[in-house]
Amino acid sequence: PHPLAYVEWFTLLCCHNPISGQFVITCSTRNHRPNVLVISIDCFVCPFHLQGQCSKHISSDWLSDNVLEMVSTFYVNSYINLDKFVALTD
Repeated sequence: PHPLAYVEWFTLLCCHNPISGQFVITCSTRNHRPNVLVISIDCFVCPFHLQGQCSKHISSDWLSDNVLEMVSTFYVNSYINLDKFVALTD
C-alpha cells in the first residue's frame, strides 16, 4: 500500500490573468466547506507552485503555514518548471 495524503482541492484551470498569462484558481468548496479528500500518493500526477494573489503590498501575516487560509485566490506559477510552462501554454 502507498502512503496517504490530505488534499485540499482548487477550482479547474480555466481562467487566465490577462497580464501574467498565469491560471487563476480559488479554493474549491463543498457545502460551504473546503473540498478535501485523503488519497493515495500514487494518484498524484504532478505538483504545482501556487502564488497568493495580492495587491502592490504583500501582507507580512502571510506565512507558508497559513497562506492557504489567508488567501482566497491564487496564481498557478507555470514559470517555475519548464515542462509545466510548455504544457500549460499549449
